[in-house]
This record gives sequence, C-alpha cells and structure tokens, in this order.
Amino acid sequence: MKSHKKTTLSLIISSVLCSYAAQAQDTQASNKDKKDTEDKIEVIQVTGLKNSIKESLFIKQNSVNVVDAIVAEDIGKFPDQNIAEALQRVTGITITRNGGEGQNVIVRGLGGDYNVATINGRRMASEHNSRNFNYDLIASELLSGVDVYKSPVARTQEGGIGSVINIKTRRPLDFDGFTLSGSVKGIYEDRVEEFDPQASFLISDTFFDGTFGALFTGVYSERTLRTDRYDGQGFYNEGNESWISVRQDVDGNGEFDETIDKEYGSVIPGYVRYDNWQDNRERIGASLALQWMPNDKIEMAFDSLYSSYDTDGTRNALSFVTYDESWTPGIPNVTDLGFNDEGLVNKLTLGNGAMAEVINSSTPRRTKAFQVGLNTRWYYSPALVFEADVSHSATKNENSGDNRFIVARGFVKDVTIDASSNNLLPDITMSEPLTSDAPFGAHYSYNSGEEVEDEITEVRLGGEWALDHDYITTVRFGVHYGKQTKDRSNFRSANASMFSNGGAYFKSDSYKHYNPDLSSAEDMFGLNLFRLPKEVLLDANFDNFLSGVAGKHPEPWARFDYDKLFAFYESISKDAANEQIKGSPQPKDSFSLSETTTAAFVEVDIENEIFDLPYTLNLGLRAVETEVKSTGYSLNIDKVKLQDVEREDDEGNIEQVLQFVGKQAQYQEAVSYTDSYTDVLPSLNFKLNLREDLVYRFNAAKVLTRPNIGYLTAWSSVNLSKQEYSASSPGLEPMRANQFDTALEWYFSEYGALTTAYFYKDIESTNPIFAETGVTKIDGRDFRTKSYVTGEYGADVQGLEIAYQQALTEILPAPFDGFGVQFNYTYVKSKDEDPEKEGLPFIRMPKNSYNAVIYYEKDGIQARIAYNWRNKMLINPEEWGGASWEVDYGQLDFSSSYDVNENMTVNFSIRNMTNESNWTYVDRREQVRFLSTYGRVFNLGVNMKF
Repeated sequence: MKSHKKTTLSLIISSVLCSYAAQAQDTQASNKDKKDTEDKIEVIQVTGLKNSIKESLFIKQNSVNVVDAIVAEDIGKFPDQNIAEALQRVTGITITRNGGEGQNVIVRGLGGDYNVATINGRRMASEHNSRNFNYDLIASELLSGVDVYKSPVARTQEGGIGSVINIKTRRPLDFDGFTLSGSVKGIYEDRVEEFDPQASFLISDTFFDGTFGALFTGVYSERTLRTDRYDGQGFYNEGNESWISVRQDVDGNGEFDETIDKEYGSVIPGYVRYDNWQDNRERIGASLALQWMPNDKIEMAFDSLYSSYDTDGTRNALSFVTYDESWTPGIPNVTDLGFNDEGLVNKLTLGNGAMAEVINSSTPRRTKAFQVGLNTRWYYSPALVFEADVSHSATKNENSGDNRFIVARGFVKDVTIDASSNNLLPDITMSEPLTSDAPFGAHYSYNSGEEVEDEITEVRLGGEWALDHDYITTVRFGVHYGKQTKDRSNFRSANASMFSNGGAYFKSDSYKHYNPDLSSAEDMFGLNLFRLPKEVLLDANFDNFLSGVAGKHPEPWARFDYDKLFAFYESISKDAANEQIKGSPQPKDSFSLSETTTAAFVEVDIENEIFDLPYTLNLGLRAVETEVKSTGYSLNIDKVKLQDVEREDDEGNIEQVLQFVGKQAQYQEAVSYTDSYTDVLPSLNFKLNLREDLVYRFNAAKVLTRPNIGYLTAWSSVNLSKQEYSASSPGLEPMRANQFDTALEWYFSEYGALTTAYFYKDIESTNPIFAETGVTKIDGRDFRTKSYVTGEYGADVQGLEIAYQQALTEILPAPFDGFGVQFNYTYVKSKDEDPEKEGLPFIRMPKNSYNAVIYYEKDGIQARIAYNWRNKMLINPEEWGGASWEVDYGQLDFSSSYDVNENMTVNFSIRNMTNESNWTYVDRREQVRFLSTYGRVFNLGVNMKF
C-alpha cells in the first residue's frame, strides 16, 4: 500500500481520518469535510526558503514515526544542486563524493547497502551490482522533496536497517492551472576554468474543470570536473605482516641478499602515484505525470521518470616504485638515503635510470534509467479507501569492456622522494619531466567492464479503514509483491601483459601461433620493451597540478592516444591484440539474480489520552517472504578429473603438482540455485503530545537488510595447490536488527524547533564472512571448502541527534529580521562483537558530525551560507600497512537569489568556498594514503516562472 507519510497532502489526509474516527458523530458528513479539505490542499505551493523549512517541520511534527524531510523551495529549485548534498544537511546523514560531487549517503553511520531508496514510494532499479543507489543519477530539478524514514511503519518497504529514503516528484494537480517555468545556469569549475551549461523547464496545466492534469519536466546539464590526487600505498608497520621496507642493493647485482644488502623501515610508501582526473559528465532527465479525478470516488495518477547519465572518467597518472615486486624490474637502484630520528627512511633517491610509469585509465559510466507507475485510490465509502499501485523500473549501465588501464614504462635519470619536510605530502624532484618526447615502453594494457541491467516490478494493494471507535481510529492493511532481476555481464582482457617485456609471452608454447614481428623491441635501461611510436604519445592537458597543496609536485606528464596504441599492437600481431587485449566476455564471472518478495501488513492507529495528554500509538506487523534465484557459471565438481604430474621448480628440483585433466574451463557449467526465507517484522510508533508544541516519541521495530548481491551470485573455484574449494552462498539470510528511538521535539514556532533523539540498533549479525565450512570430495580427493556464511558476530550502533532551527523575524529589527539559523549535531558510536575489530568503528562512520546554516530571506533577497563537518572515519581496517582513516572534513557552501519581479529570479552559488581537500592516512597521520583536491564550483543562473 502506498505510504501516507510521503507528502504533506497524505499526512493531512491521515490526520483528518484519525480525527474523524475519534470525534465524528456523522461519518458521512465528516468524510465529506475531509474530501473538501483535500481539494483545498491540492493547490498549495511551497515557495521560498522559509516556507520550505516550515513545510519540512510540519511533516516531521505530524508523522507518527521518525521522519526528516526536505522540501523544494520552488519549482526547479532544490536547496542544493545535488540530492546527496541536500541530504547531508539532514540530521544523522553524511555523504560520500565522486569528483567532489555528492553521490552516496550514510544514515546514522550505516552506508548505502543498509538504506533503501524509493521514488514516489517505489523502489528504483540501480546501476550497481550491489544494493547501493547513486543519488547523482536523478536531477534535483525534477523533485518536489525527499523524506527520510528513520523508523519504519508496517506499510513502508523493508530492507533498510539504516533508513528508507523516499524521493518525491511533482504532480500536476499540485498547481492551480497553467504553469510554465524554466531555468538556465552557467557552472564554472575553477580548476577546469570553463563554463558548463545547465537548463531545465516545467510545463503543467489542468483541464476539465480541474479534474485532469498533465505535467512534463526536462533537464539537461554538462559538467567538467577535475580532481588532482596523491596516492601512496604500502607503508612500514613493524607489527603488521604486510609492512613495506626499502631495500638497498649494496653489491649491485639486482637481487637481495640479506647477508650483504640493507633493508630499512620507511615513512615513504612503497608505491607513490599522482593522478589527474578529468571527468566530462552529461545528464538528461525528464518526467511526465498525469492525474485524473473524474469524481469524488476515484483518483488516478500516472508517474514516469527518465534519466540518462554519461561520464568518461578519464585519469592520467604518474607513479614510482620504491620496493621490489614480481612486476617490477628488480630491486630499485637506491643511490641515496636519509633518515629521521626514529631511524626510518624519510628521503631516498632512485638513480641510474629510475623507472616512472605513466598510467592512463578510464571508467566510463553510461547509465539509462526509467520508472513508470500507476496509482489508483478508490473511496469505496466515506470510511473506507482502497489503493492499488503498479510500477516498473529499469536501469542499464552499458560497458562491454570499455574500462581502460594502460601502463607504459618511462625512465628518468634519477628521482628523489623527500618526506623530511613538514609538508603533508613528500616532495618529488625529477631530473627531467616525462613529456611526450621522452622514451616509453609498452607494459600493461587491461580492458574490462561490467554491464549491469536491473529491473524491478512491484504491485501493491491496500486499504485504509477509518473506524467510529472510542480509541481505535484507523486500520490499514495490504499486500505487496516485488520482483527484482539483476544481470551482470563481465568483460576483461585475456592477457593484459601480452605486449610487455618485449614479447616474452609470444615465445611461450601457448602463443607461438601468433607469429608476431618482435623486431621493434629494444633495450630500455636494462629492460626489453616495445618502444611506443611518437604518434601514440600526447602532451599533458592540465597544468597547476595540486595547486594549493604545500610541497614540490611533479610537472605535468605525457598521456596516450588509446586508438593509436592499439593500432601499434596490431602492427606487431593483430590476432594477439584482438584476442588478448580487447575485453572479451567472461561467462564464469557473469550472473543473473532474481529476488522475489511477497509481503502482507496490517497497521492499527490508536488515539487516546494519558493523564489528559493526547497520544497516538501505531502498531504494525509486516510479514515478508523472500525467494532468491541465482544463475551463473560454476565448476561441476562431479565431472572434474585431476592428475598428479611432475614439474621442475626454479632450482631444478622435481615436485609433484596437481592439475586438471584438460583445461579447467571444460568443467564450467551454467548452474542455478534457489532459496528462500521468511521474516515477521513488528513495529511500534508512539507519539505523545505533552503540549500542543511539545512532542515525545518512542519507536521500536525489527528491521532487516538483505545481503549484498555480490554474495548471492552463483560461482565456484578450485585452488589446486592448496586443495581448497570456494563457492558462493545464494542462500545467505539477511542481516537483522532490533532498534528503538526516543525523541523529544519542541516546535516553538512555525519556522522553529528544538529536537533531540536517541537511537539504538542491535544488529544480530554484520556482513557475511568468508570462512571454512567443511570438506568437499573432488575426484576422490578432500578439498577444504570455503564460502560466505552469516557473520558469527553482531554489533550495536547507538547515537544522539540534536537539531535547532529558528527564524529570527520576531527577535531582530528590520532589515535583519530576515535572518534565520539552522544547526544540527549527530553523535554515532558502534561496537563490533568481533574481537579482531575491537576498537574499530563501522566503515565510513564518523563519530561526530554537524551542520550550521545562516540564511536570510526578505524583500525578494535570499541567501544561505552552510557549513557541513564530520570528524575522521575508518575507510579500510586492513589497508597495506595498517588501518586507513579519512581525516576530518568540513565544507562551506553559499547560495543566493534575487527576485527581479514575480516572474524572474537570478541566483548565484559557490560550492566548497574555501577550496578544501580531503585526505586519508594509514596508521599514522604522516603516512598519507590519499589526498584529493576538487576546487570551487560557481553557479550563476536565472529562473523564469509564468
């Protein structure tokens, strides 16, 4: 059944129904009044920042469960340019960014997989092969508001231990007759130094005496984003088995001998990389809504939404290696070392032809998404309303091997990496820059991609019955059917190193049939490489790298023309280039997953008094069965044949090894698994009006989050050397939790409130773990079996939310009476029962975060300055060298507008006014893992409305 907490209209309908049941003497007359009230409410339009705040407070105050709302200030005017960035202003929400833009949300410390995203109460298909939702997919101009449900009622969709986030679009009967509006903006990125266009429009009208309405919106935008990034990997940590050291080849033989050569701990990472990201993004969005109210019995609404989002995700990188690995030429030639007071290397020089790899990569994102839905409300009688809702959504991310990761090896006379200064990043000094005139050798060319198609079909049937009873006021009931089908096709290069090492792979038995011309390989500083032709190389297309970040950074470096690089490979061996480098389908890494849910719910609203204080008690029960069918490719272990063979190792010793009879691929077969589970989810929402403006709440519920789809895919693999058999677990059950909230809310004016809330979530088991589950017989041999199982340990999450907002109209004299303030603070703490994670919080869960906003609205002038801050958060508990943490981050944004007249408004905004960077470290703050700079974004535009 469609949720009545999604719009102001439905909130008032519900409250009218409830008050009717408690007070009405004449059922027919009272419900006629309710319908008349609806007709009046239909044409209410929210305009202006203060009225947006007022409407948001109204939704929060009148909800029986815990809800926070964002309401658009006007047609096509959302509080922020991006849905995720608007949500970060909500108490308890932080966000992650992509290229400086908000993308995913974290609610009360729980990330995307713990939250459910809906549009008009309907789940939206996702481009991920997980359950996460990218909020940058939908243009904010298409929306009327967003509701964040932090505690559930039985009629809302299950699946969110964190929250359910409902995105609302506009409908034509929200407007009084004909409406036409449009906006045009220029967006300037100061690191890109160019303007990008953005435009939107809305046209809406009503017909047949206001009983039928049609609304159409469209939006188009282009963005060019630039991110400069430092990346350091592999740090010294004597207490960690994966620590990285600096080795000095004293005798110069290219091999490490611990009796002669030296090994030191180092504050310089083993792998140093610099990235310049340039991302061109194009977004096209449209929506169509139709509403029909032929009489006072029937109300029908059709909604459709389309979004296209294309990005190219280009990255150019320069990297240096200070340690020896299988893919490096050997021990780096360290010619000079410096040490800090702890005896750790803090300065080193790589000489005599230091290797510097240039990397070009791209991760294009070509996403198409749409959703259609039809909702019908039938007022069967004055006291009974039935509702039916049918919807379908589909999303496709097209990528048939279009990701690129291309590495060429360049060389300089020497390079010095110096971490002895007080700068955050080490200083880099190169003997000469790596321009397009420098010599480069072919090394690694990896093409890959995941094409994801997701479809969701939902049917909801329900009813709402207003009772003429002393205290039982409303009964809601309904059923819900949903089916989601997600398909992933995987593509990748068969051998990305095919043209590395001067054609070494061509000389092996497996590749002799390619018969390439290897004459173009040459010696480059001791390595045999195919030298790249001049036409493959391009000059850098950026400057001022990492400007604003203290230190000495490399000068801009060369990049590649991929098409010409591939043509060069084809000139050596056309067959090898097409068969080994191009991304080819990988059936064993592809899957199809179907998840069907069937649910039924019942809710009862009870209204009465305690000590003359009115209360509302909502009791609900939702039962849901989930059936999962997973199809993929897996080893048929009943057919696998193995053999023991003798092989000579590198030292000439003969050893017995286990091999497949034939090739492993011949035992791969299409498989399908089906499993199901059932959950009963009770909920209780209690709201007590201590005064007309003072509300106390208590909410409790059992909730669940289904496993990440990646855990449910059908696959298996065998490690013959370890005699291990690994398999997926399509039958994994969800993560379940018991939660409660308690809150006290004071609404001291229509624009002001002071609210506090405490929340607690007892999660029975966290993410599944990969563990040993027994022994499997394969061709008569015992193989230790590993698979994903429900986590052995649970966790608890608890926290406190405080919010204050007030318009200063009655406090300050004119002209300062247009000012207002908003402030909220969130504290979140988690405790994982897993002893290996003792003392570590959940990933991306900042303990403290807050928002502070000052706004002004008067005489057509509107301005807002907003600061969002959160403290450090865990990124990866098992980084290379220790746990990695992202440091405190705060961002200051400004927006303003001026009403030239009743039809025209000009607006201006700045995002990231102080040009903040964000960075992470491993174990110690001086060991910087990432540092990214995004720059400022300026918006200048005009809105027209008729």
